[in-house]
Amino acid sequence: MLGGGVVTSDDRATWNYVNLVAANQVWHHVVMTYDGESLKYYLDNVQQEGEDDCCHGDMLIKNTPLTIGQAGVGKSNEYFYGLIDEVVIFSKVLSADDVSIIFNKLRDRKSVV
Repeated sequence: MLGGGVVTSDDRATWNYVNLVAANQVWHHVVMTYDGESLKYYLDNVQQEGEDDCCHGDMLIKNTPLTIGQAGVGKSNEYFYGLIDEVVIFSKVLSADDVSIIFNKLRDRKSVV
């Protein structure tokens, strides 16, 4: 299962996209974007259904580390089991076109259909 979200002053729920399913034993590309008004989650270049209008405003700064592959600090039983590589955090919000270009480049490098 995959999921994720952001925490803002008007929405403190962390999991705005939940129970997304991806096949095991194959390469996947996951992207989440937030522009201050809309949260989007892409799995293999397809925008997923979820609470894209959940959040507004700046993300809250908390005294906890960013976690990727774990459901947050202290969640000892909620891990992603698999390999995670080529993690990138961008300084701009990616458009759907940006996500598509990155997906296609990585897919070609991974020799995945």
